[in-house]
Amino acid sequence: MWVIAVCLVIYLILAVAIFWPALPWNSARLPNIPFGRFGFQDPAVFAWDLAWVPYALQHGLNIFHTNFVDYPIGANIVDGGPFLGIIGSPITLTLGPVAAFNLLLRLAFASSAASMFLVLRSWCRWPAAFLGGLLYGFGPYMTTQGQTHLNFVFVPIPPMIVWCLYELLVTKRRPPARMGVLLGILTGIQALIEPELLTMLGIVVAFGLVGIAIYTHTTWRQRFDHLVRAVIPALVMFVVITGYMIWSLLFAPGHLVGTVLPTSGLQIYRADLLGPIVPTINQLILPTSFVATAAHYVAGNFSENGSYLGISAVILIGYFGFKWRREPVIVISALLASVAFVLSLGSRLTINGHVTNIPLPETLFTRIPLLDNIVPVRFSFVVCLFAMITLAVGGDRFMKELSSRAAERRKSTLINAAGITALVMCIALLLPQVPFTTKGPPWPPDTDDTLKIIPPGTVVLTYPFTLDPFTEAMSWQAADAMRFKLIGGYAATQGGANFAIMHEPLLNGPFVQEYLDEAQFGYAYFYPAPSPTVSARKALCAFVKKYQVGAIIFWHWGAHPKGVKSLFLADLGSPTRSTRNGQVLVWLTSSDSCSS
Repeated sequence: MWVIAVCLVIYLILAVAIFWPALPWNSARLPNIPFGRFGFQDPAVFAWDLAWVPYALQHGLNIFHTNFVDYPIGANIVDGGPFLGIIGSPITLTLGPVAAFNLLLRLAFASSAASMFLVLRSWCRWPAAFLGGLLYGFGPYMTTQGQTHLNFVFVPIPPMIVWCLYELLVTKRRPPARMGVLLGILTGIQALIEPELLTMLGIVVAFGLVGIAIYTHTTWRQRFDHLVRAVIPALVMFVVITGYMIWSLLFAPGHLVGTVLPTSGLQIYRADLLGPIVPTINQLILPTSFVATAAHYVAGNFSENGSYLGISAVILIGYFGFKWRREPVIVISALLASVAFVLSLGSRLTINGHVTNIPLPETLFTRIPLLDNIVPVRFSFVVCLFAMITLAVGGDRFMKELSSRAAERRKSTLINAAGITALVMCIALLLPQVPFTTKGPPWPPDTDDTLKIIPPGTVVLTYPFTLDPFTEAMSWQAADAMRFKLIGGYAATQGGANFAIMHEPLLNGPFVQEYLDEAQFGYAYFYPAPSPTVSARKALCAFVKKYQVGAIIFWHWGAHPKGVKSLFLADLGSPTRSTRNGQVLVWLTSSDSCSS
């Protein structure tokens, strides 16, 4: 037991160390991708999600839909990870949502590694299990997603799901009904953390079950007897846990129809065929010649390129899968890692950044409702899951064979040395470059105090308008315990007949959204260019009255803030309050506020 305790403590220490010097409960700093600023975009949105869940539960609101952003239309937030919001509530309500985000992020790394370690202990000795947990919890997939996406790195549940399935299919040591209940609980919790990962794991496992049925041929009924008896208890528990979420996703007011983005917008995020062997900037061992190469994979989206494994790992996974092809845990894991990688390539094969016309199996999912929402490259998580199981268990078998005297007589010293070298290189190539950078917000330190002048329940218009990556207003709103509602937001709203968009559609009453969009980006980005024939002052006045805007916040940021500030001053007069340096201004407005 002491060995297990020591391993778990090491994981926890490492999870804190990779973000050093930012402490786990830091309430003012967020991680950011290399060369980035304060954690705008996704980190700010996830912090907002953590604030929303306890607020919604306290006030009897729907945790899966809100009009506190994208007011008055409202937004769908089914993918907001409510389970994380619930377990983080004590921190959110005391230290704030940013502290809750930071603490849960460390817990994500440590718990994921610990879960994999404990599962691997069923199949291999503790040194291999420790390394398997380490590479799963701190490997390339985790370190890539871990600087932006909390829900995609909080993955202690999937190894347990795999263990349950292995118990039901292979060892069959436990009652199937009990295992079914456990499986239903685990899958339900994972759905409340990140349903997309559960869906992708389910797809790959389904391929595996079909393969096992074909392989066993006449004896498949005996192989699947425990699993069949576990299905109903598992489904019952899953529906109990996720029923309300599923109803909200499919039928509740404000539910989305079609995909979360146009299919073409999802499919550009596909893994590259060379992705597993070309290191990203996150790796400790990184030849400079590879920096630019990996940077243009996955449509240049750094935070989604988590497919790297290293050439040694790729070779060893193939070798172990072939050599120990009679050991179910090794051969099945190696095959499922391969299946997941093929699916991560998306609908068309991409080779070194060049998209070919070669179709791939993932094309089928683009035609199946719900499955057409999948971002292909995120199958890299499933690759990582089964790759680490293969490497840990296969590596343990290799070292066990190497240590036996009979094996030493059969094998040459050269082969043994090559095997050990490959294992060492595998671990070295997977080690991340840490610590990660965390930064404080660029707005004035007295911003939160300045915004407290806004009365509870007020509808607020902001500049910069809340659009990706300008998510600062969601940070202010979350830190202020949801005291006001935002026009604009970075969340899913219905954008067309069969797809959603991640920003608020144009509201009735032209000009204002278009004007702010152009001012902060320097050109028309999300919306059309504002009409030159429309009076800016009259349009702002009409917008304020139509949507009962009770406050306007201006922050001196973006491409052209001076023009926006001049408009607000001309239309609304002197601000009601400002920060000490005058960068953040607040106007409290009413129906007769405008001077136009």
